[in-house]
Amino acid sequence: MKRILLIAVLLLASLGDAAAQFTYKWTPVPMDSTWDAMKDFRATKVIEKYSAQVAPLQEIIGYSEDEYDKGRPESGLSNFAADVIRAIAEKKTGETVDIALTNFGGIRTSLPKGAVRVYDIFSIFPFDNYLVTFDIKGSDLRRFLDQMISRRRVEALSGVEIVITGNKADKLDVAGAPLDDNRVYKFATINFLMDGGDGVVLSDVAFNRKDTGIWIRDAIVEYLREKMEKGETIALKPDGRIKYTDWEERRR
Repeated sequence: MKRILLIAVLLLASLGDAAAQFTYKWTPVPMDSTWDAMKDFRATKVIEKYSAQVAPLQEIIGYSEDEYDKGRPESGLSNFAADVIRAIAEKKTGETVDIALTNFGGIRTSLPKGAVRVYDIFSIFPFDNYLVTFDIKGSDLRRFLDQMISRRRVEALSGVEIVITGNKADKLDVAGAPLDDNRVYKFATINFLMDGGDGVVLSDVAFNRKDTGIWIRDAIVEYLREKMEKGETIALKPDGRIKYTDWEERRR
């Protein structure tokens, strides 16, 4: 099928006149196979130089049933990011992880519908963040979560169910049960947040810290490859883990 290239020549008839008149001229140019022979050899040379390095980024690692974006108080994509961090932490350490955290700011774009390639994951998670695990006392975990809740800025979490009214939690469950101040919880996150990024303060209350050196984006790529090998598609949705009873009212 031939496409028409419109070449317009814009002529201003009267400068400063709000009702300026324009004259348009155009000619049709068929977009056919004759254009295939034309090459920008400098551009071709650059492409050939880097094509081998770029090729791995084109690998299809999954199929998404829809386009998914981040959004507060929770979203399919933000839940996915936190859940994968938790799942990868359990797989790599062999320990049960009770709670995982990442930040909304670290999720930079949406997950496309259809084929998902390595470069899509690198675009969504472009930062050099690696996985960190540590232990935390229940009382310290409560204070940490209460600080986020009081600011009404809860980051992406996994392993929790929190119901919030105003600036306080009506329900605060971790690992399927009400948060126990006397229990020790296993926590997984990224080094950026562990070291104080986005105003998060965890290093003072964490112990038994393990820096795994596992890049988050690489872990997510691995996770999606395994999911695709099982014939599973990517279907994301909010699940009610973070609820504000007055969310719509406060947004007005």
